Amino acid sequence: MNRVFSPFYPNNVCGVVYQNANHRYGCQFTFACDGIPDVVTEPDAYARAQRIARDMLDGKLWMPEVAKSTHFHAYYVHPDWVNEMKRIYKLGVHTFYRPLSWGDGSGEPIWGDPKLTEEEAAKEEQISPVSHSLEWLRSEDGRAYQRQAAHR
Repeated sequence: MNRVFSPFYPNNVCGVVYQNANHRYGCQFTFACDGIPDVVTEPDAYARAQRIARDMLDGKLWMPEVAKSTHFHAYYVHPDWVNEMKRIYKLGVHTFYRPLSWGDGSGEPIWGDPKLTEEEAAKEEQISPVSHSLEWLRSEDGRAYQRQAAHR
């Protein structure tokens, strides 16, 4: 949503998600440009993603830690743009950034509420716990997964 509200990107969700989708692995979301058909193979995870997306679009979700970040990457990716960015926050395996030259984004809208986000996240975790939640990442299984991933 931060990109949707930024004047530097398309002004709608689909435009942001599929921007540069015609460039193999040159887009923001790999699924949009990896050439693999978009087929739902995990219905429960897909339903969870739909609920989270709905809540985000309805303004129920806002993470002040991520703030006005417009870029992110997983720890195993080393993008060439990272030196032009201000590091905003690290959450799980992802680090969030905002370009240094764009300022802090204070002129861009905030569309959610942190307290409501916590409440919605707690409800969602009760409905369908996610295996890569912060709690899972801190568990023995999560630490084992991270050690395995580090050796790939």
